[in-house]
Amino acid sequence: MSAPDKYNETDKVDTVLGGRQLVYSTTNFIKYPLEQALRLIAAGGFRNVEIWGNVKHLDPRNEKEDAAATASLSRELGLNVASIHAPFTLEHDSDPGSRTAQWEKLVVGSMEHAVLLGAHTVVVHPLVSGTDDSEQAYNSIIERAQSSLLRLADQAGSRGLNLAIENMPAHRIRRWGREVSELFEFVQGSGRDNLGICLDTGHVVFNNGDPVLEFELFSERIFSVHMNDNIWGMHMDLHLVPGTGSVQWPAFRQLLASERFGGMIVLELDSRGRPGSIFEEARKFTREFFIDGGDE
Repeated sequence: MSAPDKYNETDKVDTVLGGRQLVYSTTNFIKYPLEQALRLIAAGGFRNVEIWGNVKHLDPRNEKEDAAATASLSRELGLNVASIHAPFTLEHDSDPGSRTAQWEKLVVGSMEHAVLLGAHTVVVHPLVSGTDDSEQAYNSIIERAQSSLLRLADQAGSRGLNLAIENMPAHRIRRWGREVSELFEFVQGSGRDNLGICLDTGHVVFNNGDPVLEFELFSERIFSVHMNDNIWGMHMDLHLVPGTGSVQWPAFRQLLASERFGGMIVLELDSRGRPGSIFEEARKFTREFFIDGGDE
């Protein structure tokens, strides 16, 4: 897929709903080199971007990508890198402690990329490392995950960054970080103002929850919304274009526009093997949901 002609200035979108930052994730073009992904997103009219850093794109382990060159290209394209999605895929290790240390090192690497690129937020999947074979073992997993996140929040804070913990999809297994409520309780009690939640709407649906209700309850500590659709009862992490699944978007839009929420709105979509058409569907959704509704 080659870059399309640039759209008119009126097609460009930066903020919506009274100033909330609208961001496009490079997940849509995850099979493309990062440079091409950024060029396509910029040509499509989006001004803010979240860079996916798990295995592809700006994963600190990916020697094919140069963060300094990415920063230069972003300036050239008029793109603002708002956030980095830190790595979460690791090789299995029998020692949970060493696996946690490996993950923390990668997340700190993403923080260094964020600083270089001028991003303000790093998104993380909470690492749950260990074997859940007893209540004591499960509690140890939770303690390990929370201690790790507190250390990372302090590392982020020292760099002037926010750390947003994403709620996870989990079916038929218990997993800390599955419920937005437990993430909310943790960040509220952390004593760290730079530690919050990334609410993934599709993950909520995966878990048979209601994103509208979750957002209403916990928006005061939600730094970022990964906005995507999903289908109740399927238990598949589909990351559909909003409006093609089960989420009640009109009600969700009202909450996005409320004074309680001042975070980012990130379109994080699966390309479904057809990145160009998915991108056009996302642009159409953006215009109908945000811009044609009277937002600039």
